[in-house]
Amino acid sequence: MNWFLLAALISAPAGEAMTATLVEGTVTAGGAPIQAGAILKVGDTVETKADGRVEIALPSGSLLRVGESSRVVLSAINPGRQFSARLLLGNLWARVHKLLAGETFGVETENGVAGVRGTEFRVEVVQDQPDLVRVYEGVVHVESRGGGWSHSLEAGTELRFRRDAEPPRPFDVEGEKGHRFMEWVRSRRTREGEEPGRIRRETRSPEQEHRIRERIRRRDR
Repeated sequence: MNWFLLAALISAPAGEAMTATLVEGTVTAGGAPIQAGAILKVGDTVETKADGRVEIALPSGSLLRVGESSRVVLSAINPGRQFSARLLLGNLWARVHKLLAGETFGVETENGVAGVRGTEFRVEVVQDQPDLVRVYEGVVHVESRGGGWSHSLEAGTELRFRRDAEPPRPFDVEGEKGHRFMEWVRSRRTREGEEPGRIRRETRSPEQEHRIRERIRRRDR
């Protein structure tokens, strides 16, 4: 079983709660059916059936979309500063807002831990298969729980891992055509009006590119 983590406010005041902004098909939270507008609590297990999908807005401004036949446990680490959630099964896409100093958005599975700062990515957990992380914008740093390996993924790259990780490699967005979950994700623009699921790479100077590659090289040793 794999785990994927997203922290939320332990006691979020009105206007700062996790909210289900879109619900399609059969979706439950804490075992009870929910509809659009439902307020989600820390500790809730959000589960979608084969026909179900849900979009969740976080108080930080970040956005989650959960695919069909998925289970996500909403959790908390540090109120208001650190965000996490556990994906037990299925698909989760996230658009993380640009984090302020001291804020974190962490992703943890049974096999690895990922940290992000203002990015768009997808995680897929399928029974008896490696975990999959794909990055569409920004950088996601993934490391094993035991500290045996670490990789930094830039936009347009993916990582498949269990206890060991395959080397990061590029992926083709065109290859996701027909992917039921990603077709749904792309059908709804973000609140900034951007089309999700499209690879967006930063434009950098040669000096910036060199510094970033050096940092990634040191992390991946």
